Amino acid sequence: MIFYLFKYSRGVRIRYFVGLLLVILASIAFFLVITNQPKTADMWAARHNLFSGQVVTSQDLEIRKVRFETQAHSYLSANQSIIGMLITRTVLTKELIPTSAISQDVEVLNNSVIVLPVGREYISTILAPGEKIDLYSVSSEAPFTAKLIGKDLGVLAFDRKGIDFNNLVNLTLIVPADEVEQILSNTQGGNFRIVQHQIG
Repeated sequence: MIFYLFKYSRGVRIRYFVGLLLVILASIAFFLVITNQPKTADMWAARHNLFSGQVVTSQDLEIRKVRFETQAHSYLSANQSIIGMLITRTVLTKELIPTSAISQDVEVLNNSVIVLPVGREYISTILAPGEKIDLYSVSSEAPFTAKLIGKDLGVLAFDRKGIDFNNLVNLTLIVPADEVEQILSNTQGGNFRIVQHQIG
């Protein structure tokens, strides 16, 4: 074809190559527009409010089709099976379920999970999931005494938006099954304190 074009004048050949170049550029531009379109994906969303310590069932979930600009990896795809996993922080109705809001940690699944409402003033601002704490019950009358009721308990979640009334927050702990009764019976009324293990 190129040899055939040389039969024409230089001006015709230039117009041909300019036209060809424009077609190529238009094709590239079209490809870039298509590939840069936000992707649509099926994601898990909460059918109703989900709370820290709750085990996920099929009745808790619904699928939402979402168009993502970025951060799709921060949420759970409906292609992922999350039935039987644990909620580690409050997820509100219709909210997409973040990957950070569930756990399938072996330690969690082999123990019990309890949620304690704790006054904000009694929790360190640097307390984070994955750390270990000791739990003490404290007498409400003089002479004030403290008793160890839970040792080396794992912090599963510290849900700052779980409860707003009375300045309380939810603290979700991983507890050996045989210690659940002792801990719950000694934390009624909020008469307990948390001792955070030394970091480092």
